[in-house]
Amino acid sequence: MAAAEPEIGTVVPEYVQVAADAQPSITSITTVDDRLLLLQVASPAMRREVPVNVLLPADRSQPRGALYLLDGNSGQVESSNWLDRTRGNAEDFFADKNVNVVLPVGGTGTLFTDWTQDHPKFGRTQWETFLSKELPPLIDAQLDTNGRNVIGGISSGAQGAVMLAAREPQVYDGVVGYSGCYVTDGPVGRALTDLVVLNGMANSEMMWGPEGNDVWREHDLFRNASALAGKKVYLSSGNGLPGPHESLDQQGIQDRVVVGGLLEAGSNLCTDQLAQALRDAGADVTRSAQPVGVHAWPYWRDELGRSWPTIEAALR
Repeated sequence: MAAAEPEIGTVVPEYVQVAADAQPSITSITTVDDRLLLLQVASPAMRREVPVNVLLPADRSQPRGALYLLDGNSGQVESSNWLDRTRGNAEDFFADKNVNVVLPVGGTGTLFTDWTQDHPKFGRTQWETFLSKELPPLIDAQLDTNGRNVIGGISSGAQGAVMLAAREPQVYDGVVGYSGCYVTDGPVGRALTDLVVLNGMANSEMMWGPEGNDVWREHDLFRNASALAGKKVYLSSGNGLPGPHESLDQQGIQDRVVVGGLLEAGSNLCTDQLAQALRDAGADVTRSAQPVGVHAWPYWRDELGRSWPTIEAALR
């Protein structure tokens, strides 16, 4: 069972193009409110400007760390679901937190990785390069951070976040994954990966080439679990059963319970497997396995609160 959210349609905007030989830079900063900024970031790797929202720390009297949060497959190309008050509600949660929260816009259906081919819907797709080499130095310089980073995500964004942390351990000091599925090896892993990237009208060969090649092996979290040795890792899931956030009079309750329940049950199994593999490899793993919960934002908001001590510790 793939840990991919039900698709919400996206319309790709007309991006500002960036030359391949340009320097990564922040081309504009818009103050949305006293804590929220919108950056336009020139990415030579992506060949375009990438919008990035940033929530500033409550107390800016000293350098703070940066938490990068990724959307899942319901993510949009014009905003981050983490800022939606009916979804992530990040502004309220982080209102009293001393952290720079970095919210890249886009990435749905891409696993936030570098693609070997241009994406049929989104064009040049080099999220790993953007999130590990281009963006963090710009964030550190612009916001005067303390140089420590944690990355996290929900659903397919959780898989992308853990892959990024494992592939770029020099950048990320910790990682959080909410309701991800992390298997890419073998026929089952190929099928699950195809389900994620199908959201963007693509297939996994466009992303990593033929199954079983070196690129697939390099992204296999179980094969490369040792890259997270010593890192703080928080992995969560429910068991797929409806819980306190469901009621019979909710709109779409049948799909939420049936589809969301199946997705979360699959996530639960995947997360158990990865948590054990990472523990065996020496990672400092916190596993939150809840007795109820479907694949839905209210449970991810709950887990954001539960995971905050792990995030805060990794950012110090």
